[in-house]
Amino acid sequence: MRDSLQKWADWTGSVVTEVQPSYTSQIDSRNGTLLGKRTGDNFTGFDGVVLQADYNAAKNILVRGTDKEITRYMNKTEVQAVLLRRTARFLKGMGLSLLDAVELGWLDPKHSKTKAFKQLLVGMPGTSK
Repeated sequence: MRDSLQKWADWTGSVVTEVQPSYTSQIDSRNGTLLGKRTGDNFTGFDGVVLQADYNAAKNILVRGTDKEITRYMNKTEVQAVLLRRTARFLKGMGLSLLDAVELGWLDPKHSKTKAFKQLLVGMPGTSK
């Protein structure tokens, strides 16, 4: 498969770049956060905007190719930690926290069970270690 893609790329003058694929279908391509949900052919953002899921994922893959924080050989847990930090920063700009996002149904509760999520909560008002 890789050789076939490379042949077509050479023929068309394109470049093939391998990227770390974790979470590319679970990120909202409009803001780079984990706020939203993919259901079948739809990705619904936290704000209710519905995107075609494959198009949304393709845009995330394109961005991943130039991402300086997420490298090709990172494991899924490391990628999730980066994405949770980005999501927390985005929410902070709205005056909200990761916990708020889970309570609002914007962030999948599976993320709240991770070490990265718990580390981001340390020092937040109203949370305990």
